[in-house]
Amino acid sequence: MRFLCAMTLWLSAFAAIAGESPARTVQTFYSWAIAPEHADGDVAQVRQLLGRDLFAALQAQRAYEAACAKLVPTDVKPHMLDQSPFFLWPDQPTALVSTTAQVTGDTAQVRARLAVDGQQWTDTVVLGRQDDRWVILDIAWQEGTLTRRLTEFAAQRCEP
Repeated sequence: MRFLCAMTLWLSAFAAIAGESPARTVQTFYSWAIAPEHADGDVAQVRQLLGRDLFAALQAQRAYEAACAKLVPTDVKPHMLDQSPFFLWPDQPTALVSTTAQVTGDTAQVRARLAVDGQQWTDTVVLGRQDDRWVILDIAWQEGTLTRRLTEFAAQRCEP
């Protein structure tokens, strides 16, 4: 009976995600990414919002950081990202102010207006359809993209 209840809840949650718009997917993602309790960045919590390739790249980045940490002495800082990978600057936003979506077929771009301490900026979230739902494929900033940041991070050797 417990299994049946759990399965029903999971399926209803998945069905709700499947029907969400690109803007709603982005809003759900940023409500997670901005929350202080998610500062550890465990992307498994929002796996259903991320494209398969992006999720795999984020998991690989975390595994690479862990492997680098094992190679260096305890008094040496290992090769790592010093901030959330989802934001250009270390100052993490405290609010998602607005979203504006542009949808063309199975692709979408959502401009997300973010804010911290009275400053605002806009990031562009690129989405696509996978498994009948909108998922995040990349995030573009004024100076690059999330996927480029992850690629550049992985290209650096972690040496003791």
